[in-house]
Amino acid sequence: MPRFILFIRADEDSESGKMPPQEAIEAMTNFWKELVAANVLVYGDGMHASSKSTRIIFPGNGATPQLRKGPFPVNELVAGFWILEVKDHDEALMWAKKCPVVNSPKGCTLELRPFITMEDAKDSFTDEMRKEYEKGRKVIDAKVGFKKSE
Repeated sequence: MPRFILFIRADEDSESGKMPPQEAIEAMTNFWKELVAANVLVYGDGMHASSKSTRIIFPGNGATPQLRKGPFPVNELVAGFWILEVKDHDEALMWAKKCPVVNSPKGCTLELRPFITMEDAKDSFTDEMRKEYEKGRKVIDAKVGFKKSE
């Protein structure tokens, strides 16, 4: 089954470190519980403000990476995410539309993106690379407590 990441975009409040009101936290908790009960949530979490982050910029051609401390412009940021495993894009979109940010007084933007699969990139990987990927995937899935669907 394909995996999708559902980003919740940052806004001025999340970037200031302001926590959402109690009713918003309760609504998000209920959404989390619904995702877990439906067995579609792989992982999800919120992010600190970009003032606590560092960007590592690789200029290319072997040049030394450059470090930039935050904060960064709000329109370039993510405040949280969920990784969903669902049957298709339509199901992922259905879950995204159920997100309780719909009640946000200032509005909110979510972004839904599919993960690249081995099938998507089949011509880019050798058999050995594919085996290493699958081996690593099992370790990562076990670490987050994810059990592959049959």
